[in-house]
Amino acid sequence: MAQQNGQAEVAAPQVPIEGPPGLELPRGAEADAAVSAAAAGSATPSSTAPAPAAAAAAATPTPAAMVDAAGNLNAEAPAFVPGKPAAPGVDDDDIMSKLPAHHRSKLRGFYQAYNGEFVTYYVGRLKTYNSRTGYGFVECKQSKVDWGGDVFIHKNQIPVPWNVGQPVEFAVQCNNRGQPQACDCNWLPRLPTPQAQRGPVTLRADSVTGGYNGPSPTAAKPQPQPVAQESPKAPEEQKELNEPRRLGTLKSFSQTQGYGFVACDEVNQAYKRDVYLDRTQMPQNSTDWRISQLIEFSVSFNARGHPQARRVNWEPVPLTQAPADPASWKRNFAHKTLDQLKRLLRLLHEKQVETAVVTAIDLQGGSSQVADKVEDQDSDVDYVFFVLDRLGNKEEVLKSIKDFVKMLFVLMLSKMLRTQGVRERTMQLISWYEAVAKTIETSADAVRQHYQDVLAQINSHLKHASQENPDLQDQAVSQPLQAAFQMLKDKAKSEQSPASAADAGRSEG
Repeated sequence: MAQQNGQAEVAAPQVPIEGPPGLELPRGAEADAAVSAAAAGSATPSSTAPAPAAAAAAATPTPAAMVDAAGNLNAEAPAFVPGKPAAPGVDDDDIMSKLPAHHRSKLRGFYQAYNGEFVTYYVGRLKTYNSRTGYGFVECKQSKVDWGGDVFIHKNQIPVPWNVGQPVEFAVQCNNRGQPQACDCNWLPRLPTPQAQRGPVTLRADSVTGGYNGPSPTAAKPQPQPVAQESPKAPEEQKELNEPRRLGTLKSFSQTQGYGFVACDEVNQAYKRDVYLDRTQMPQNSTDWRISQLIEFSVSFNARGHPQARRVNWEPVPLTQAPADPASWKRNFAHKTLDQLKRLLRLLHEKQVETAVVTAIDLQGGSSQVADKVEDQDSDVDYVFFVLDRLGNKEEVLKSIKDFVKMLFVLMLSKMLRTQGVRERTMQLISWYEAVAKTIETSADAVRQHYQDVLAQINSHLKHASQENPDLQDQAVSQPLQAAFQMLKDKAKSEQSPASAADAGRSEG
């Protein structure tokens, strides 16, 4: 005769009989189910009956088979029927909201499934268990949503000793009938008994436990002190780091679980983990993303100090040919290209706008030194738009840029107008062109020496752009551009000597 939780288990002959229909019991459970059937004197349930009906077919419980005051089932208890009220003292609230910090620290969180996806463990509690039949059920708020009921648990997953209501972190696997069964269980310590349910406690004079102030040894009935109620837990605060925006690749995402992970070398080196990504950061269209896709994001931390992806840009890399086929988000970019993009993000974060603009112009072929692209770098990445898309107010930005750089900048803008096939991008270039034309000053020697040559190149690019860019054939689009170019020419004339101005006038005539 075995002893479990103070309840006796009565030995019974082993009868070859199947377990409750609808439950795929692991090896060894059939014999235990037979013991229960033999002891109760009931016939074997039909193999076609559903699990709740089979469980209800067990013998009618006697008074000795009822749940005791501690919430435990004795050896004569019938098999649990899903849908019946839980044991006394066990409510239907989510167990996660009741776990103290010590319990939460023992949670594993998630595991990696066979298909490579990261899956969250369920957290519930043992709702019922019958040591005679060798199985019971685990109650979990989330698993009820996912599976439509409580989760079967076999005795091989039960701790010794076991307690009804004990919290457990577990995974779910399905039997060959598609029914959920608990596995990979991580049993947590029993939850503290609510203060209102505790009886009188006698304490030593040199100790204070259970929320009471220790009285003298002669005190017969120590009076409990009011216990401060723990305030409801606020949502986890996200603290965004003062770091550059990051580039990473989508490593995994489960639409069922609603989250995934992003691989980012810089974050992994600093924090030794991938970046968590929840469903709120995903594109609205479920078809506009793919595994291994390059994304841009900011890093924040949850209350546990784990990095989270926020303000995600799902198509961060513009291309010189737009619209591009395939689209940018379907592309895998070379490592050197990614290094250059990360460099630009770092410069922008450090407020080195002028350096970022010059670097983007050089990378895009604005200087002879980089005209010949290296083989392991993508030649159709639009580095200039990559910078422009991340700049703020134009007037404020241009205040930090020298006039010589503005001259190179406006030359690059006029060159880019020739290849644009998207009207929105054309308007964006013209807007920046106007802003530079208004703020550039030609009085500096470095600017005055090259201004006439640069102006001639700008004029040539604009003539070709008017023929190659369909949007510039629209008078409403081209008129602001022509006005800005006239502004640049007027500034060139104001810096010329009277003789030079007369010569320039005769040449134009």
